[in-house]
Parts: sequence; C-alpha cells; structure tokens
Amino acid sequence: MGSLTLTDLVEVDLGKLGTAVADWKKAADNLKKLASSADSGMYAKSERARWRGDNATVTRDFVRKTKKEFADAQAQAQTTYQLLEDAHTELVGIQKKVQTAVGTDAANLGCRIEDIGGGAVRWFFPRVRGDSGDRTDAEKGAAQALADRVTGLIGHATEIDASVSRALGKSHGNDPNFGHTNYDSLDAAQEERAAELAQKSLKLYKEGKELSEEELKELRTILKYNADDQPFATKLYRDLGPEGALRFQAQTSLDGTAEGGTQLQLARSIQDSMGIALATAQPKLGDEYTQELMKLGRSNLDLEMLGNRIEPKGYQVLGTLLRHGTYEKDFLDKVGNDMIAYEREMDGGAWSRPDGSYAGMEGFGLNADATGGGGWDPLTGLLEAYGRNPDASTAFLQANVAGPGERMTNLDYLMGMGSDGKGEGARTWIPDATSPMTAGEDKVFGKDALGHALEAATTGMPFDHGPVSPHPEHTPERLAIMEKVVNSLAGDPKLMDDKMADSMGRMAGEYMPEINNTLRQSDSFADLYGHPTGFNALATTEFLDTIGRNPESYAEATLGAENYSATLMHQVVNNPDGFTGNPESNLKHIAYGTGTIEGILGGARHDEIVTKGQLSDQDYNDQLQKRADMFNAVFGSTVGLAAERVPIAGEIVTGVTETVVGEIVEGAERNTSAQTAHNAGESSFNARENAVDQALNGLSTAGTPNGVDPAVLRQEVDTRTGEGYDHGKELHRDAKDHYKRNPPK
Repeated sequence: MGSLTLTDLVEVDLGKLGTAVADWKKAADNLKKLASSADSGMYAKSERARWRGDNATVTRDFVRKTKKEFADAQAQAQTTYQLLEDAHTELVGIQKKVQTAVGTDAANLGCRIEDIGGGAVRWFFPRVRGDSGDRTDAEKGAAQALADRVTGLIGHATEIDASVSRALGKSHGNDPNFGHTNYDSLDAAQEERAAELAQKSLKLYKEGKELSEEELKELRTILKYNADDQPFATKLYRDLGPEGALRFQAQTSLDGTAEGGTQLQLARSIQDSMGIALATAQPKLGDEYTQELMKLGRSNLDLEMLGNRIEPKGYQVLGTLLRHGTYEKDFLDKVGNDMIAYEREMDGGAWSRPDGSYAGMEGFGLNADATGGGGWDPLTGLLEAYGRNPDASTAFLQANVAGPGERMTNLDYLMGMGSDGKGEGARTWIPDATSPMTAGEDKVFGKDALGHALEAATTGMPFDHGPVSPHPEHTPERLAIMEKVVNSLAGDPKLMDDKMADSMGRMAGEYMPEINNTLRQSDSFADLYGHPTGFNALATTEFLDTIGRNPESYAEATLGAENYSATLMHQVVNNPDGFTGNPESNLKHIAYGTGTIEGILGGARHDEIVTKGQLSDQDYNDQLQKRADMFNAVFGSTVGLAAERVPIAGEIVTGVTETVVGEIVEGAERNTSAQTAHNAGESSFNARENAVDQALNGLSTAGTPNGVDPAVLRQEVDTRTGEGYDHGKELHRDAKDHYKRNPPK
C-alpha cells in the first residue's frame, strides 16, 4: 500500500469514517442480540429435543453450526468496529495536528509547507515585496523541523491505514464463512504483526536467511509509531520473551552494521524503537522478567545465526536497548549494580569481543547507532540510561558494589579514583571497536555517557532535558557527588576525558551559585547566592582550571557564569527585598565574583594556548558560538543552567538570558587573534575585556537601583569586574604553584 500524502491527510473527510464506525457498532450490537437469542432459544431447544435417527444428527449439527456462525459474525463485526473506531480516533488527532502545523505554525514562522508526493513535503519562504529573501540558520532550522514533524505525522497515518487494512483482511479471511482472527483493539493487531515479523526473523536466522527489506520496513514503521504505547510494548516483549527479544535485537544490529546502507538505517530505527518499547513495557513486565534479563545478562547469548563467530553476553545486547527510552529507577538499580558486580567479578574479562575475523568491517557491532561505538562495552548504554534518570543516577554513583579488593563506590570505580583515591581497582576503559587495528583512545565512547550520568546525578535533570523551571534542588546527595568530582579533577586533571568536557562545563554552570559562594570576596555576601557549600576554594580553582583548558567545557562554564551573573543582577535590582544588603553593593560584588571565575577560566585558556601552541583561540570561540546557538534554540537545554538559581521566588526572565547569551558570543568573536603561544597574552587581555563588557551588558539589562547614579555605578562595575578578573588570575597562578609544590601522586 502506498503512502498517504499531505493533501490526502488534510482534505480527507473523516466524518464518513465516523459514520462507518457508528454503523458497525450498531451491527455488532444487533448481532450480539441475535447470537444471544440463538444461544438461549434455537440452540437450547435443539439440545433438549429427543430426536432420533437422521433428524437428530443433521438438524442438531445444523443448529450448532448456525449458532456458531451467529457468534462468529458478531465477533467479526465487533472486531471491525473496534479497528475502525481506534483508527478514526487516532486519525482525527493526527489530522488536527497536521492542520495546525500547516495552517498555524507555518504561518507563524512565515513559511509554507508544500506537498511533493509520496508522503514527503518541503518548506519554503514565499517572497514578499521588499524582502531580501535571506533567512537565518535558525529560521531555516525551524522550518525544517516543522516539515519533519509533518512528514512524521503523515507516516503515522500511513501506518494506521496499513495496519487497519491488514487486520481487516485477517479478520475477514477472504472466506464467505465467519470465524477468523479477532482483535479487541488496533494496538492488538499492530502488536501481533510486529511479533509475527520478529519471530519470523528469529526462525529465518537459524537457516542463514533474514527478513526481506520490505518486511523490515514494515516492522520498522509499526515499532516507530507504537513503541511508547504500553499495551503494545508489554505484549510484544511478553510474546518474544527475554531471550527472544535480546536475540532479535542482536541479530538485527549485527546484520545492519555489517551490510550498511538501507539495512543499517532500518536497524538503527528498530534499535531505537525496541529500546523505547522496553522502557515503556518494563513497569508492567514485572520483577520475574527483570530477573530473567539479569540471568541472561551474565550468560553467552546463542544468536542461532548460521556461521556466527561471536556469542555476546546478554548485558551487551541489553546495553544497546538502554541507550533509548527512559527507564524506571527500580529497574536500573537492579540491572546497573548487577552489571558492575559481574564486570568486577570477572576482572576485565566479562565482555565478549569479535575474534578479529570482522576486521574489514569497522562499524560491525551490536550498536546500530551512528555514534557510541560498537556496543561491545555495555556500560555505555547503561550510563546513557542513567543520564535520563537523575534519581537513579545519583543512587547508582553513590552505591558500593562488591568486587575483588576493597569496596568502592561506582563513582570511584568509573571515574578512576579507585578504592584509594589513586586508581586502585578502578575500571579500565577498553576501546569499543571491532578491529584491534582501530582501537585507539578515541574509541572509548563510554566516557561521554559517564559525563551524561554525572550531569543527571548532580543537576537533578536528564542530560538531554528541555526547558525546566524551576530547576531541582541541589540535595545533599547531589552536592556530595559534585564535591567528589570537583576534588577529584582538582587532584588529577587527567580524570577528565575530553569526551566528558561538555558535561563538566554544564555541571559547573549549574553549580555557579556554589562556586561563587566558595570564591566570594567576604562573608558579608554569603547569602547572596543562597547556597551554602562545602567546596574547598583551592580545589574549586583547580577544577575551573581543568575545565578551562578544554574549549567545550570552557564555553559551557563561561556562558553559565555570565548568564547566571546577569540574571542575578536582574533579580537584585528588581527584587531588592529578597537579598541582604543594598542593591548597589550586591551588584558590585556580583561583578567581582563573576570576574574572578572568568579570570580563573581565562588563565587556564592562556596556559593551554601556551602549552599547545597549535591550539588557537578560535577553537574556544567556535565552541562558544555552537553552545549559544543550541541554547537560543531551546531555552535552558544547554548552557546557563544556573540562571534560575537565585534565592528568591519568581520567574526566570527568558529575554534576559537570550540577550546575555547573544552578547557573550558577539563579544567573544573579537578574541580570535591569539593563534600561537607567542600571542597568548593578547588572548588573556581580550578575555579580561570581554568579562568587563559582559558585566556591563548584564547591568544594562538589569537596570539601575533607585537613587543610584547610572554612570557612576557603571564605572564601578567596570572596575570591580576587572579587579575580580585579576584576582582570578592570581588564584589561578597560586593554584598552579600549589600543584608544583604538591604534585598529584
């Protein structure tokens, strides 16, 4: 069946389908009455009759068959009604969304969405007299996102149409008699087909065969639009069973990564949907299902593939599913700690790897995603799952799991501190690549996922969250993990892998109240930030030095610091009663404190350029631009996570944030002259000037307190920011001297 088009979906009169639904309901209800009457009347009398001879056999059999046909007819009518009703409800919802997208959302963007056939659409901006026709990347991106949303809705409608057609065919059976397949919902029909195709795939693999491309596309589509439906997902995983589900996932990914092309694209979509479906179904599957998954997790999984040369552990396959969806804490507690326990018990030999015969297939693996490695290291997927469940991640990183040697927390094991703080018994991260020839440090993909888990654990928000207001509290548990991270990176900067840099920068941005409080000028301003902290000033300085040396973490931390500063200035001016002290003094202290933080970060950037002359200042500014673009696209999703952390009630002013972020980047763009170690000093000078400019921008957005001369205050904020920056540079130098005197052991 071909795809529906945008025109089909927008113009179709679903009222006629609604009428058909009502007619079929009436037919089903009437047939139910007839079936009941036949059962209690004709059939009951026939069974009680004292017939003899041929009449007894022929008549009684006829009555019995007639009674069954009434019942079968009613069941088929009920199935038809149920399928059409579900389809009508879903299609009406989809049609409304499409009409809103095309008629309202597109108009608000100033673009149009055009049908180009085959279920595809295109966007364009109509020319208007006097309009240059130039569009920003943000405008083009928004139009493309809208077109993608419409395409997805058309695809969903097409899948519903195909599923209903297929289910009605099975219910009718192309047979004049009644009594074929019955369904109590469209979900049931879709799940049956998905399970049928998956089971067929498992059977074919034993014979060295596989599903056709058309069958894979059909399965991909059904899963894509139903994975988050709990009845569908639960029945699918029950029908497949724990072992069947894992084998199917492994077989599909191994085939897709080996063959590439369309096969790989289908495998990626199926993996994504199977992961979401497991997360959706897991609460209903029960503890027995989880325990079976854990048992399989520690065992070699027989993939039943002809000529197969690898038997991965069940946890390795489960890890690829955990990359997708949001899993409940109880499930992650059990699976995560058991995975760590098994890995530590096996002392580095827990996870199967290809035997080398796949060396020519660099992408060959259990993970079909374009990123994240081959999936041979299951902790990558596990940590991604923790990155989407903050409470689970906090508990997991603080948990102590038994293993060889002394006990240690999962945080100590994964971050590299070990049981003694110096690496004893810590995890050895193995490159997640198929061929030993390509297994370099750049293939250790789990460190990025560890950063995501740390983000969730310390901020209380999923690492990939959208706008959140208000931000969760920094509980003692979250603070303890952040303090451990700060102290650990201060003592051994090598613990921060470059893949974790963006996460570390966002964590620093979220903890700007605590960082400011730790480095504050005096106790008189302790309550300005509203967060007491146990952070150590030297360790905090060394932590900022560590993250300031990486362009990504530098960008995140800088944007977080300046955005928080500007927002806090705004609150001090507009809600003065919420703070101790007078607004003028508070504003000057905020400027000094932010200058201090930027001075430390700037010192780190200076040192990195000096140490690695080939690293240009442009690398840092490129990251600033990248992070700001993402931030402005979805407020609160990347940088400036501390913006709402002011110790008073009130709404965050989005306009303040957007203005500040834009000006931060605009100011940073001039800091591109420091290309080599020779002129790194110029980079530091420009960074100081940029810090002052941003403080003044923040003051301009905040306004001037009553009774204060704006020009005088502006000059004082200028001066205090510069003094703070210089103080930060001194703190940075002192910290480096401390390192020299007390090098990490």
